[in-house]
Amino acid sequence: MAYCEKDGIGKKFVEGILVSLEIMGLFFLLQLLVSFVGIAAALTACMLQGMDVLDAKRAAVGIVMDGGFMTMLTVVSTFVSSIFSVSAYWMIWGRRRTAQDKQYFRENVLRIRTFAMIVIGCCGLYYLALLIAAVIAVASPETMENYNDMMDSALGGSQLLAVIAAVILAPVNEECIMRGLILKNLQRFFSTPVVILIQAVLFGIFHANWVQGLYVLPVGAALGYVAVKCRSVIPCIFMHLLYNSLSFVMGFLPVFCQTGIFAVSAVVVSAAAVWYLGKTAHTDQGNIVSER
Repeated sequence: MAYCEKDGIGKKFVEGILVSLEIMGLFFLLQLLVSFVGIAAALTACMLQGMDVLDAKRAAVGIVMDGGFMTMLTVVSTFVSSIFSVSAYWMIWGRRRTAQDKQYFRENVLRIRTFAMIVIGCCGLYYLALLIAAVIAVASPETMENYNDMMDSALGGSQLLAVIAAVILAPVNEECIMRGLILKNLQRFFSTPVVILIQAVLFGIFHANWVQGLYVLPVGAALGYVAVKCRSVIPCIFMHLLYNSLSFVMGFLPVFCQTGIFAVSAVVVSAAAVWYLGKTAHTDQGNIVSER
């Protein structure tokens, strides 16, 4: 009997993970396919200009390596993925929202306190990510240099396109995939703490590089917690959007705001503020229940 129970738990664990990996893999392959089509189009355009195959390949490589082309390709691939992720999430989960879910959202999520916790939490998470990235840079400078080169290639073209890709399209796409399709799938198999942990790890893997994979772990965990508590991906999209926008805002802040001391202070203060707001929220809800 004990053996059967353990076997059932193991099967349940494998099924939950495999389905999540399949979802993530399909969207990852979709973005790769769009990128491949873009690169093939660049090669075809060079060949149509009368170049031989070798010269066309060289010219295509030059086009592909251009920051403007890669930024546009990032926008297009993320946009295409977003169409599928939003549609899939809506068809599978979004349209199942009940009147009770909508009432819960209005009464518990659309509140100034929730908004404040998300904003403050984003600031703390952003500086925590900077600290993790700083540790990675010290431990492996080459890894960080390669990461910076990759980001410059993907988002080093038009600033407007970079903002569209990172601040608008990526949050919508990734939240519908990770906190929508994958988290909802995991909730069928695991308890809430395990769901939050697994989807955070998968979120890191989805970024397909070690640096982001590590520093987005706490971000993914926080987004997973918000998705569970709010019963919706909408607050997660807003939180993700705000978090990503901070990388563009940082350049306008004073130099002191980019120091290690300030980063540590921001993490501590943000964590304390979010904890306090969360604690008082539970107290207020308890008082309301007692009055009823």
